[in-house]
Amino acid sequence: MKLVSVVFAFLFLVLGISACRVKNAPPELATLLPKEAYVGQEITLGGYQFGDEPVVTFGGAGSAVVGQILGSSEQSIRVTVPLIAPGITQVRVQTSEGTSDPLPLNVLQPPPVITSITPSNGLPGTEVVITGSYLNQIQSLRFEQTPPIVKDSTANKLTLVVPEKIPHGPLNIVVTTKGGETFTGFIVAGTPQITSISTKRAKPGSELIIQGQNLLDGLVRINGLTTDRNQTSIKDTEIRTVIPTNATSGKVTVTVFEKLVATSADSLQIVLQPAVANLSARDGITGDKIILTGLNLRDVSSVLFGTASVPFRVISDTQLEATVPNLGSPGQVTVSVTSVGGNATAADPFFFYVAPSNLVITPVRQLRLQPITITGQYLYRTTEVRVSGQVVSINSSIEGSQIIVSIPANAVSGVVTVTNRAGTATSQPLIVVQKAVITDFIPAKARSGERVVVRGNFLLNAQFYFTGTTTPAADGGKNEDTERWILVPSDAQTGPIRVLNATNESVLTDTFTVLRLATIADFTPKTAKAGEEITITGQNLANVTAVKFNGGVLPATFKISGRSLVVTVPTGAVAGQICLTTEAGASCTSANFTPEK
Repeated sequence: MKLVSVVFAFLFLVLGISACRVKNAPPELATLLPKEAYVGQEITLGGYQFGDEPVVTFGGAGSAVVGQILGSSEQSIRVTVPLIAPGITQVRVQTSEGTSDPLPLNVLQPPPVITSITPSNGLPGTEVVITGSYLNQIQSLRFEQTPPIVKDSTANKLTLVVPEKIPHGPLNIVVTTKGGETFTGFIVAGTPQITSISTKRAKPGSELIIQGQNLLDGLVRINGLTTDRNQTSIKDTEIRTVIPTNATSGKVTVTVFEKLVATSADSLQIVLQPAVANLSARDGITGDKIILTGLNLRDVSSVLFGTASVPFRVISDTQLEATVPNLGSPGQVTVSVTSVGGNATAADPFFFYVAPSNLVITPVRQLRLQPITITGQYLYRTTEVRVSGQVVSINSSIEGSQIIVSIPANAVSGVVTVTNRAGTATSQPLIVVQKAVITDFIPAKARSGERVVVRGNFLLNAQFYFTGTTTPAADGGKNEDTERWILVPSDAQTGPIRVLNATNESVLTDTFTVLRLATIADFTPKTAKAGEEITITGQNLANVTAVKFNGGVLPATFKISGRSLVVTVPTGAVAGQICLTTEAGASCTSANFTPEK
């Protein structure tokens, strides 16, 4: 217990000594130089026992603010006046030994400081909030020279209303306090807005109409390019301007008083004048795909072949593909394109054609290796001609109306076809004339002047030469390729008939028999008994088939002897003519035969 009492006594002694030191060596503040200062200004404190780490406070005990010490010694402290309210404040020095008695410092009102203004623009009647510092002790507030309506005022915030009838445009809001004067920029104008532009696609030089609000004094830019003020009319809700020739696609902006900017929601697409340099083909048919090459083709809205609008697709800004329409009849048409930027026409015309039709062959009969002329409609851009199914070369042509070709050496009769990419036309049959063909002729025997019917092929206009003749037989009434009627010439002889047509190749028929009457020159003796022989002379006696006495009634036997006919007088013969019968008919003697008794 005694030891504990000694320890407590020692502690009380130490505390007593410490208490004696706080009370006996606290800092003493003797002077302030200067005695009034602005926030942030340096002042010097004079006194004693400031120690190594003094603390200088400004203000009352409950709201003291510590100042920044710039330098110190036992008898002097340099300190910066901290941010505190203007007016008389108390300055103290604190050390580990205690706190000095205070000295008064008059904190002067500093110039006002504006840190923000909301909004930075507005129309008359708009409420404006200014924030900052030292905005109290106000001597005046004005929008340039016009005082505002003050709704609220503190050291850190002013609430003002933009005065009526104040001109639109940029100005300064001026704040004057006991501490000085400051200002901030403000624009008397509503925030511009673009609600619409007249078109989203336009060509240079056309009018652009901008609808919106608060557009007065607006400067129009298209993708950053300023439009000409001299070509611009401005209203608060509408601006009309002309798109510059060098404008490019992009957003439209309206800048009011050089600071307030409104931007269109949509971009303006600048569409330049299109141009068509060339076509991938200068002719074609319905359904062909033609490539148009040029400039500014991306915005083309229509492609015309003549007056017909055609389907198309854009490949790039320099190419598009168009489909050739059905224009009905062949002919040259212009190819043109249209866009918002304007119209353009291809320098070269385009030729539209269709399938050939209405073919006519001249002559319709022709020899092999000889030419034929094909006429018709729409004989354009012919790609193939066939004769007898064989492709032939074109000798010459008149585009659209005529083609001349030669018949192949092995061609046969048949149609002629003409083809182009649009289709094929077929002619009436072409008769390819070949060597005559004889299938039969009737009758096989005939008299001079009688008609013979010859059948076969390639007989039209052919010439028929009977044996023994040098001139062709006369026409008998029918002249066709497959059947001819001819008359037996008077000088025709029995034998084959030679047939010659346009090929100049002869064909012989089977033997044709010329039927002739027997010609009786004389007979001897003029009288004879039954059973006796008489001799008849004349011509064509070899063809005799019967001999009859009694004027051609009583048959008799006979035989050929050289060029004569030997006849046996039949029983019952009476005086009268002797008649000879051949296939050509009967002929009788001019004199009568008299029988002997």
